[in-house]
Amino acid sequence: MSRIWKKIMISILTIIVFLAAITFSNYRANRESAESLAQVMDAVNTYLATATEDEYEEIAETIRHDLVYSQYNEDIENLIRYIPNTADGCCLERDGYLSRANLVFLNTGEMYGLDVFETGDLPESEEEGYSVQLTCGYDEISEASIHITKERGAGTGTADFNRGRGITSVHKMKEKFCDDCIRKILDTVENEAVGEAVIYDTVEKKFYPVTEGTMRIGDYEFQTGYEQGNYEIQIEYTR
Repeated sequence: MSRIWKKIMISILTIIVFLAAITFSNYRANRESAESLAQVMDAVNTYLATATEDEYEEIAETIRHDLVYSQYNEDIENLIRYIPNTADGCCLERDGYLSRANLVFLNTGEMYGLDVFETGDLPESEEEGYSVQLTCGYDEISEASIHITKERGAGTGTADFNRGRGITSVHKMKEKFCDDCIRKILDTVENEAVGEAVIYDTVEKKFYPVTEGTMRIGDYEFQTGYEQGNYEIQIEYTR
């Protein structure tokens, strides 16, 4: 009995030591986490306490970059995984697109056709006449704007894209796009100057960045240039 009792006591002591080690480890981890959180809050409070009313927007952007973006700048998947998707269907999944090439604002999901002729139009019918079509769009979050002029008789057009503040909200994207499209869009605009809008090919289901250069989508050629914060897209019907 004494040997059995001794083994029982050794087992109990081993369990006690093991539990004590776990408790100490958890306490130390919680303490370090609390200290880290305190440092973060001190940094936030310092930013806010020293900001004037005019500086709050700039300070908020700095905090977001220093305390949030630094954790995710190498992993786009984190931006998708930890924000719930509340979209009632994807805004890109629709029937009857009037244009094959569209400029899409990421914060609002609004699309603006870049094709000179709508689907089903007969370009030949425009050759004898002359008509101009104007389209305007605005993203209230990024304050970006688009002004599109289409000269249907000439088969050409111009889209002037002003970036505004250049802000993209993944939270807003989660209200408009499905996660698969968000993943493709974020991959497309990564390391690009323009992150708040993309060009979308509704036939091939592909996204293209708004960037300087020439590209073709369907029957159209797009020549994009940049000047003083604005992008100008020259559109030409080439069929």
